[in-house]
Amino acid sequence: MPSEHVIGPVVSWFALNVAIGNLNGWVLRDGFEYPVLLTIVHMVQCWVLSAVALMTFMRRPDAKPIPRRVLAKVRKLSLSFCASVACGNIALQYIFVSFAQMVTAAGPLFTILLMYAITGKRYSMPAYLSMVPMCGGVMMCTAGEVNFHWVGFIAVVAATLLRSVKSILQGRLLTEPEDKLDELTLLHHMAGCSLPPLGLYAALVEHGALYDPRLRGEGSTRRWALVLLSGVVAFLLNLCNLVVTKRTSAVSLQVLGNVKVVLSIGVSIAIFGNPISAWSAAGCLITLGGVACYHRAPTS
Repeated sequence: MPSEHVIGPVVSWFALNVAIGNLNGWVLRDGFEYPVLLTIVHMVQCWVLSAVALMTFMRRPDAKPIPRRVLAKVRKLSLSFCASVACGNIALQYIFVSFAQMVTAAGPLFTILLMYAITGKRYSMPAYLSMVPMCGGVMMCTAGEVNFHWVGFIAVVAATLLRSVKSILQGRLLTEPEDKLDELTLLHHMAGCSLPPLGLYAALVEHGALYDPRLRGEGSTRRWALVLLSGVVAFLLNLCNLVVTKRTSAVSLQVLGNVKVVLSIGVSIAIFGNPISAWSAAGCLITLGGVACYHRAPTS
């Protein structure tokens, strides 16, 4: 695949990740304290916007109905996404974000191992070895006050594994000839299938949103405008996520996630001038070294 076909989506992926991180942080600190409800709004917008695109400027006259077996795989993809959201939220009730990020940093390692377990794909020994500095470096970057709790630890490991499974499943749905879907179609069906389980989860854990005065009346219009804006960015990010997965691989997407942590640290230093410890600086360099080793390693 020519590099110019990959660089654009990857750069966009990084930019959209920075945008959604800041927007979501702003929304959740501004009185909208319902992360699952926020995810539901994002999925509704992804479902609607992708449908509009598929019916207008991305309409394909030769489009065929999607086979049931493919829709069944899309439902599995959606369930893995919903379960990862639930596990991630459960984890943060027991452990700090810094500890969760340390465990999440193992995402590329989990994905490369699951690729073999699920698809039988083998990687070269240099590729496996590159996981050590790549994941370990991010753990150094995010190391801080660690509050270990078994429930939180198990939940964040489950969330990380489920995100890896999601990356693998969506990669197969985008590339395998017998199941192949385009990015917009996959996003539309995945978002639609995600709404019932996410809605049930929100009804169980965030039913207080129905009675929250901050979501009605004075100031609520601005809050909902921010929520809807973050939904548009989430749509673009999810679409870009699928494009990057299709043009690289499920493992590469997880690798980019670790690079994103280093990039976020660099952006924070550049904008806010906040100090960085020698330990974190070393972690950033080690991570980038691991990414370089993975990039140079033979794929199999």
